[in-house]
Amino acid sequence: MDADDPATWPNPLAKLVDELARDSARTGPADYRDLSLYGYEDQVHRLLDGHLVRAWHCTRLLDHEVDAIRSQGLRRLDANLVEGRLGEAHRRGLLTDEQCTALKAKHSLAPGMKNRGRREGQVCLAMSTAAFLDEPDGFWRLLAHWGGESLYAYHEQDPDLAGVLRSLGKPAVVTALIDLSDPRAHSVFTALPNLFVGKALGTQPAHAEVFYRFAIPAEHIESIAHPGDDDYDRFPGLVRV
Repeated sequence: MDADDPATWPNPLAKLVDELARDSARTGPADYRDLSLYGYEDQVHRLLDGHLVRAWHCTRLLDHEVDAIRSQGLRRLDANLVEGRLGEAHRRGLLTDEQCTALKAKHSLAPGMKNRGRREGQVCLAMSTAAFLDEPDGFWRLLAHWGGESLYAYHEQDPDLAGVLRSLGKPAVVTALIDLSDPRAHSVFTALPNLFVGKALGTQPAHAEVFYRFAIPAEHIESIAHPGDDDYDRFPGLVRV
């Protein structure tokens, strides 16, 4: 199912959302994010049981990494993933010895780093393409720097290493299918009831961010789009190079 397409919503979810939207239109605040729907969060998650939900992961990928996602899926962030990507880029001659050493010494999961593990064990995704139209700048750093937040957050002010991270790979939007039926397994902001009611009300471009705590298998990867592909270029505010 797709949050952007109410025709794909399971009937029990659509019925609940319609009821909540009617109530919210009469008595709720103007902004869908401010609606008091916390008590429905577990219910909405459970109404997704048996349904995979479409979501989008924004990143920057080298060609061999595109192939790896197609064959192996998306892995959760951990130190092995970061250092494995750096090591493979070095092995392929895309990073010098000095660059690889500097990047391995300073990333979010390197020993002794502050905020270590803030994104560890997660795949971060957008749950609506409305985010790409409403707040495209929020994806600029992810799409402009290879290696993700775990690397660019520590090197984007370094003129040399930041230039390296911006020169590697190409922007990519990975479309994936995820299981959100367990309300305790993952985090969604804005919460699912608010997202769906926001979609039903249609007064704002409703969207949410998912911190997904499972790896996503290859069979749940729908597509990987780059600049020049229709599925990427329909979002003109995203990074082009």
